[in-house]
Amino acid sequence: MNINYICAVICFIPLILYIIKLRSFKLTVKKMVVIAMFSGISFILSKIVFIQYPQGGSINLLSSLPVLLIGLIYGPIEGMTTGLITGILALFGGYIIHPIQLFLDFIIPPMILGLSGMFGTDSRKKVFFGCLIAVFLRCCVHVVSGVIFFASYAEGFGMGPWLYSIIYNFSCAGVEGLLSLIVATILPIDKIKSVANKNNQISA
Repeated sequence: MNINYICAVICFIPLILYIIKLRSFKLTVKKMVVIAMFSGISFILSKIVFIQYPQGGSINLLSSLPVLLIGLIYGPIEGMTTGLITGILALFGGYIIHPIQLFLDFIIPPMILGLSGMFGTDSRKKVFFGCLIAVFLRCCVHVVSGVIFFASYAEGFGMGPWLYSIIYNFSCAGVEGLLSLIVATILPIDKIKSVANKNNQISA
C-alpha cells in the first residue's frame, strides 16, 4: 500500500477511538449547551480571516481556541465533540473535492484539538504542551490531505508534495493554532475548570 494512504488510515484512528469511547459516555444537558455554544464561537471566529490561502486555507482569529478550551476544561470526549460540530459547521462553504478529503480537512483535525488536556491542567507547562501536541497533530492530518489531494499544486512551486503541504498547512493552520494555544496557556484554566466542575455538582 502507498505510504500516503497508510498515513491517511492512521489519521482516522482518533475518530475510531472517539466513536468507541462515545458509546459508554453520557453528556449532561449543561455540557451539551456549552459544547454547542463553543462550537458556534469557533465557527464564527473562523470567518474572521486575516490572510486567505488558495484551496480554502487561512489564518483566522483564534478559531482553534474554543475547542482547545473545552478539551482542557471538560476532557477529550467533550473536546472532540466540540471539534466534530465545529468541523460539520465548516463544511458549509468549505472546499471539498473528495469524501476522504472531507474527513481529513474538516472533521478529524478540529476533533484532534479536543485532546488538548492530555497532560492535565494543573500547570501552565502541561497546558502548553497538551495544546501544542494537539495543534501539531491537527496540522499533520491537514498535511496528509494536502499530499494526497492537492499534490498537483506543488509542481507550480517546484516542490515535492510533502514539502509543499507542510509549508502550506503549518504556515496557516499552524500559525493560527500557535496563537490559540498561547492564549489558552495564559488563561487560568485550572480555576475555570474548578468553577465549571463546581457548577456541575450544584446542578446535580
